[in-house]
Amino acid sequence: MTDYSTWAEVIQEIALRDLALLWLALALWVVLVLMRPAASLVLRQTDGGRLAISRHALHRLLEACAEQLKGVAHARAHVRKRGAKFHTILHLKVRPYAKLDAIQGYLEQEIGDIYRQNLGLPDAAGRIEIKVVGVVPEPKVF
Repeated sequence: MTDYSTWAEVIQEIALRDLALLWLALALWVVLVLMRPAASLVLRQTDGGRLAISRHALHRLLEACAEQLKGVAHARAHVRKRGAKFHTILHLKVRPYAKLDAIQGYLEQEIGDIYRQNLGLPDAAGRIEIKVVGVVPEPKVF
């Protein structure tokens, strides 16, 4: 009978450990869901209402600004709001002939203008970081 009691203790110990791991995983999932960024960013809020823009729309606006440049083949934007400032990171894939310093200066100016003029936020432009993540060859013309 001692053999059965030891097996029962082992099974009970394993069950308690699995239950604790299950609760830990559930708690971690809840924390991750609560920390997920909001789907939209509030630009302005007054007594009459609020103005918000979806993260996707803001990202596409900044990506379109970058992709209109001749030396940029592809752009991916990421925006974080810290306090009243929007910090922007642009990941670019450029063409071999791209002038990176000119692209950086132009994009910093244009992104600042987007926040000031398009979105109506005069002091919202925070840090703007441009990262070149790849070089795309010229498309071959037949």
